[in-house]
Amino acid sequence: MIGRIAGAALLAGFCPAAQAQIHSIDQTARFSLKPPVRMTLLRPDDRAAARPAGLDLRQTPPPREEASVDVRVVRQTLQFSQQRASGTPSTGPIAPHLSRTRVRTIQVEGLLPIDERARLRLGWTGAKYSNRNANVTAAYSNANLRAKDWFQPHAALLWSARADLALQAGYDEALLGYADVGMSGPLALTREDFRRVQAMLRPERHRRMRVGAHWTAAPGTSIGIDLYGGRLDDRLLFGAGGALPVNHGSADVQGGVISASRQLGPTIRCALRYALARVDRLGGSAGQEAQLAAEGQWQAGPWRASLRAARSSAPALLTGADADDRALRLSAAIAYQPPRAPGMTLALRLADPDRLASSSFMGEGTPLGLRAQDQARSLLLSAKLAL
Repeated sequence: MIGRIAGAALLAGFCPAAQAQIHSIDQTARFSLKPPVRMTLLRPDDRAAARPAGLDLRQTPPPREEASVDVRVVRQTLQFSQQRASGTPSTGPIAPHLSRTRVRTIQVEGLLPIDERARLRLGWTGAKYSNRNANVTAAYSNANLRAKDWFQPHAALLWSARADLALQAGYDEALLGYADVGMSGPLALTREDFRRVQAMLRPERHRRMRVGAHWTAAPGTSIGIDLYGGRLDDRLLFGAGGALPVNHGSADVQGGVISASRQLGPTIRCALRYALARVDRLGGSAGQEAQLAAEGQWQAGPWRASLRAARSSAPALLTGADADDRALRLSAAIAYQPPRAPGMTLALRLADPDRLASSSFMGEGTPLGLRAQDQARSLLLSAKLAL
């Protein structure tokens, strides 16, 4: 089991004599089960295999990946409250208001070896997003924003065609819900406007199929290609200068990604990535999204750093003022792990995410909800301690 606890405090100018505080608690539990499950078919030559006459006990058989089941449970709570600098409750307009965002996710994944070259991954993911007291009228009515889906299946077939060539094919589903009330505080909407938001706001959903190949052309040099297609429902984005997310429609997305990386010496690695996608809006027109990105990574001892530059086309699902997006985006990060504290990581990160529908559709991992800070340029200083 691995636990992670993080804390943060944010000063905001809601009123001169008060301060806004954010209490953040991250809890992660992970464990693995390895039952004696075998999917390998027994071949005739395996049955007739005879032991050699002179068996050397010092020779061990090559390692073989066993069947396993991994379970990961994540619970993140963000609570926004307001109090005076002296520590006593504030008398401001939202003084008794406690806004909280809670995200729960569970991921179950099983690994089943088929033979020496092929593996099958099967599993599912569940998520629930709960924003309590999401509006300033929460003291007088039920003002919660919730979204949940406890069954989002995923499966992938991994095949090592050669020692330098890996192939994969898979299908997965994902849910992305609004989870920013605990970070930014309650919304300042009238009861009628908030009821309309409750009725219209929907979580973003992905359903995609993907095939890919990864080729190690030479030591330190790799080339990858991925093709994908599927449905993106209810694209969820924050409007230009707005604090409230808005659904921007649904679309069928098909595209591909070509990437290449090269190790330049023991400490430097560079990578190049090109992505092209066709976005067919349901009941509307079609558009195209493209992005070219270059990235460099450096690592020496306890230090790690990266720099990425990307040039992107206009987002296909945005119109009006939201469609006026910057083409060039820069992001960078530097991290340090003290040798005397191996579980601690200090990091400084400059983020500048794009607003492409294809980028969200091909996003890796399970994000802990949609937050405004994840869609804006930001400078983040963090300290992480793994227990």
